Amino acid sequence: MLATLKEILARANKENYTVLAANIFNMESLLAIIGAAEKENAPIILNIGQMRMSDEKLGAPLTHAARELAEQVAVPVCINLDHGTERAVLMKAMDCGCTSVMIDASKLPYDENVAYTREIVEIAHSRGISVEGEIGHVGPGNEYTDRGAKDGLTEPETARAYAEATGVDALAVAIGTAHGTYKKAPKIDFERLEEIKAVVDVPLVLHGASCTGEDKLKEAAQRGIRKINMFTEFLIDTAKAINEAYAKDDTLNYDNLSAIAKNTYEEKVRHYIRLYGGSGKAWSR
Repeated sequence: MLATLKEILARANKENYTVLAANIFNMESLLAIIGAAEKENAPIILNIGQMRMSDEKLGAPLTHAARELAEQVAVPVCINLDHGTERAVLMKAMDCGCTSVMIDASKLPYDENVAYTREIVEIAHSRGISVEGEIGHVGPGNEYTDRGAKDGLTEPETARAYAEATGVDALAVAIGTAHGTYKKAPKIDFERLEEIKAVVDVPLVLHGASCTGEDKLKEAAQRGIRKINMFTEFLIDTAKAINEAYAKDDTLNYDNLSAIAKNTYEEKVRHYIRLYGGSGKAWSR
């Protein structure tokens, strides 16, 4: 069942659980995530990164395949462009059938971020598409230091003003996580999260969750994060599974290894759906 990000996160907010957003990049990953959501009877968010969407041969077909599969299953499925910075890619995602787009203008000065985000919100909302914005900035893990994230963390009052000025349906905040793998152990500012939660009315999103640690992620969910993005950790664990299988049996071919990859990806997604309290939370219209 196709659903918007606004629909999915409104229910998560009301019922106090968190929805996993996992990346699709080929058919195996798409089938794995959809299969995991079905088995857990959980709502799910399919993230498509800007690089994939920009691919002339992959972006549109992958999105169309995601829509077709989403329409065949009973669980709610949101198809979301992740970290859209380029206007052309954001428009392509809407045209291809995404039910949500994440505009990442977080590197721009505040006023430019608000103006650009507001423009995309107006276009998307006129088409029944949800929008996620970002204030503060989640940087790469290789820039992590002993003091934590290198880039600026989200200020609560700035987050409140940004959410009100832009009309976004969800807000990604920077509280100490980083994209990719960490150079240093992650430090999550839960006090900052609670301060943001107290003044921002829209659901909050955590990016850079991979390799952050299950205890920290579970606590973030319990303290009010309603969408958690994960990708790198799934790729790492899937690669390990393939390598281990091939080391044991070097007669395994591409088809065999693809099946192992799909099954591993699916089990990882199921694990985090359960961790965030999403199991059994699917609904029907």
